Amino acid sequence: MMRVHCSCGAAYCTSNTYVPVQNQRGQNKEHMKFSPVGKFNYFHDHLKMPPNDTHARKKNRKSAMAIVQELGSESNAHGLAKIAMSRKTKRKVMWSLLVIIGFTAAAIHLSFLVIKYLQYNVVEVSEMKDGMPVEFPSVTICNTQALSLTKLKDRMNETPDINNWFQFISNANFGEHFSRVESVQGFYENLFQEAKNVGHEINDTLLHCRFNQRPCHPHNFTRYFNGKNYYNCYTFNSKMGDHNMQYMHTTGPQHGLSIVMALDNDDPPLGAYGLYNQESNIEHTAGLRVQVHAPQTMPSPMDHGFDIPPGYSSSVGLKAVMNSRKPYPYGNCTYDRLKRYPKYRNTIFSCFQLCKQEIVIRECQCRTSGLPSTPEQKNLSYCGTFHHWQNLFQQLSKSGSFNRTHLYNQKLDCEVKVLHRLSNDRSYEVGCGCFQPCQETSYQKSISLSYWPLEFNQYNALQTFYGILEDSNRINNSFMSEAYYNLHGIIKKYEPLAQNMTGENAEQLLHADIPMDERRKQARATQLIHQNLLRLNVYLEDLSVIEFKQMADYDIADLLSDIGGTLGLWMGISILTIMELVELAIRLVAILFKSENRYPDHMDDHSSANGILEHSTERAIYPQDTYDPYTQPEFQSFEKNDYGRTTNDLPPDSPI
Repeated sequence: MMRVHCSCGAAYCTSNTYVPVQNQRGQNKEHMKFSPVGKFNYFHDHLKMPPNDTHARKKNRKSAMAIVQELGSESNAHGLAKIAMSRKTKRKVMWSLLVIIGFTAAAIHLSFLVIKYLQYNVVEVSEMKDGMPVEFPSVTICNTQALSLTKLKDRMNETPDINNWFQFISNANFGEHFSRVESVQGFYENLFQEAKNVGHEINDTLLHCRFNQRPCHPHNFTRYFNGKNYYNCYTFNSKMGDHNMQYMHTTGPQHGLSIVMALDNDDPPLGAYGLYNQESNIEHTAGLRVQVHAPQTMPSPMDHGFDIPPGYSSSVGLKAVMNSRKPYPYGNCTYDRLKRYPKYRNTIFSCFQLCKQEIVIRECQCRTSGLPSTPEQKNLSYCGTFHHWQNLFQQLSKSGSFNRTHLYNQKLDCEVKVLHRLSNDRSYEVGCGCFQPCQETSYQKSISLSYWPLEFNQYNALQTFYGILEDSNRINNSFMSEAYYNLHGIIKKYEPLAQNMTGENAEQLLHADIPMDERRKQARATQLIHQNLLRLNVYLEDLSVIEFKQMADYDIADLLSDIGGTLGLWMGISILTIMELVELAIRLVAILFKSENRYPDHMDDHSSANGILEHSTERAIYPQDTYDPYTQPEFQSFEKNDYGRTTNDLPPDSPI
């Protein structure tokens, strides 16, 4: 008989039990010795007791592996089916390495694609848009001569400040800033209101205006003051206030803006002359400075304008160009109004101009008249202002020490240095916070000139523009009255011959010698007209709009396409393959939840002090109340009463 000892500790092996074991003939050959725990293990292993939690989890792992192997064999991904279906270990290892290499290459390739997408590069494409009304631009006009000589002569007789200023700048020593002080900018910075009084007024200079075959008037123009070069400028179609939008449906000069201007370039006073500033590249010219720009944008005629000479009819053909930019993250454009001056639409040039003004104010404690100012900055004085210069002029006049006294303006010197630095170093732009507008309209221009007006039409042109037939007061108050009355005298002299056109009178008109005095008067009239009058036509030459549009060079659609191509190239993965992985995840989660619900953990339910499971617990798991291990075949010749006896209770004739 074989004796089997329990391998557990002494606390569990308090007594031994012999269990008879039958041989193949059904005889009790020997008994097995069990401790109480040994009995439980024996019944569990040999008598097919219900499985515990560990066996259930092993079974679940086997089920999970079967699912993984099943989906791997059916997967469309290259290599996974090879790994799942291969029976040889070497082949499995080889395909496993190839799958790892493919996965690594795909990951690197995908990282490059993501980096390319996150760069947010853009490309610019052009598109021609037809069949839509085109917005007519704003047209800003400035007289290149900021001062009206006619008004200047009148004001010099009325106020002594203008004469005193001219004497002050002619005799005082301003050093390196002399050209700045004697310019029209210096005149405005020291004689504020007088400079505005002697500037050109639209009511005096606008002789004729038509827009889209309808008359327009001075109230259709908005005043814009430029204190550095032009003083009074006027903008047509500014859309400020009550002005309505102007849309065009027809091209050509007949359907655009046509204006006739009188420049008021009168002869200078006798014995007077102006100082020529050789440091300026734009002064001392006659004509108009014209800028064509988008409505509601701040004018900048000096930087973006063009000159129109007198004595000519100038035609400006326009073609609208739209620029559409992409905002963040592709770019840094903005839909906001002009920063620091929301009255206007945003343009990056105007924003930088206002930013320069802020820098000058911050560093010099004054503002410059050469840059636009916001309403909040209007109360600051100009850097080029010589405060109380009238008193200084009187003192220097009495002492007679004009040329020996050097007049130094610290703020003016600061302004000149700051503006020179900003003109040569654009690093300041970083702190300005200026961005391009996301939607911007500009206009391509083509300019042509023709001689105007012909001598044959000059007399009637003056009658028409000045309304002489209705009221002669306007021409009488203008220096152009000389040109008109010169022509009027000559025409009235020969008018009777023209009205009575006989053969003799016709011969006299065609071949008569005009006296030299009359020729001089006619030449003088032509000179005044060509020196002061001009015609400007601004129109659309094409209703097609060219749009330059920024588009994403690599958008999300391109990224997804390249991701699919990369996964297909290296791994053979598609959307359906991803769905297979989703199915795998769902089935594995289902197995996990099923195992937790079916096999609870019994370790916490062991109520026996010595660790032996009670029968009630087993019955709770397996509710078959009639289960009896002694009815099993192994115990057919084993008496139930002998089970559980100790070796001391065995009969004397026991073989043990």
